[in-house]
Amino acid sequence: MDNKNMLIYSIVLSLLTFFLGIILGYILYQFSFQQSILQVNQINSLVISAQYLAESRQLECTNNYFSFLQYLKSEIAQVGTELTYLQSKENLYYNKGEVQYLKSQYFNLEYLQFLLTKKYIDTCNYNNFTLILYFYNNNYCSTECDQEGEILSYLYANNEKSLYIYSFDSSYSNYFIQYYDVEYNITSWPYIVIIKNNNTYVFNKFVNLTTLENYV
Repeated sequence: MDNKNMLIYSIVLSLLTFFLGIILGYILYQFSFQQSILQVNQINSLVISAQYLAESRQLECTNNYFSFLQYLKSEIAQVGTELTYLQSKENLYYNKGEVQYLKSQYFNLEYLQFLLTKKYIDTCNYNNFTLILYFYNNNYCSTECDQEGEILSYLYANNEKSLYIYSFDSSYSNYFIQYYDVEYNITSWPYIVIIKNNNTYVFNKFVNLTTLENYV
């Protein structure tokens, strides 16, 4: 094979490898997305189970029920991790429609788990626990909101047994997010609502780690 044919062969092989890589990457992305949808459906089934259990005060105030809520939170967190990748710049196959769908499901699951946990805390007088609702809007506070998110992630990592944090994108069209926007008159971000010992504390500004630690 002469040099000219070798060059053509190398170019064709490189192009085939390139396109095969793109196709394989897309297939893997679709598989990952479908797995996330499957996981969302499974979590939805768990949420329905938790709602049924919540109707029984005897079951609701047991450690088993709270452990179930913890498991539910960890499963939802996995969806959040996958969502972070799907909407990141590193994802070459970003699909706005798919991300919006998964994001909607994620926020709904987060909110339902929050309601179930709050009901448990209120009904069972479980006072040594803190709930934080964190609202962000990267259209107005990308850098500051990112910093707040990092602080909250650090706070949660060091207080997993006494703290739940729920993060919501205020720019996303969702009924309960809009409800809280109106309820707390959220017009600036980051915005934090802390619930502890039947008290609610609201911060409509960036909150440092030291201040947040006082509520955990």
